[in-house]
Amino acid sequence: MDGRTELLRKIQILEFAMYDAALYLDTHPCDQVALDYFHHHKALKDKAVAEYAACYGPLTMDTVESKNKWTWIDRPWPWELGA
Repeated sequence: MDGRTELLRKIQILEFAMYDAALYLDTHPCDQVALDYFHHHKALKDKAVAEYAACYGPLTMDTVESKNKWTWIDRPWPWELGA
């Protein structure tokens, strides 16, 4: 697995952990341990998404950094890599 694929997989795992925690928090909104777990994984995901954007281009539109040109369309999207 190359670095790009590995980093994308890491982001997917972190997002899954966040969604799983969010489902639990929907029924247990005052569980501080679960809330801390969610925020911890969100911080890790945000860092990984920023790293992905810096190395491979924006993964989501909110990670586009360019000011002079819309770079969202410049590189292949993750689902186009195998094509």
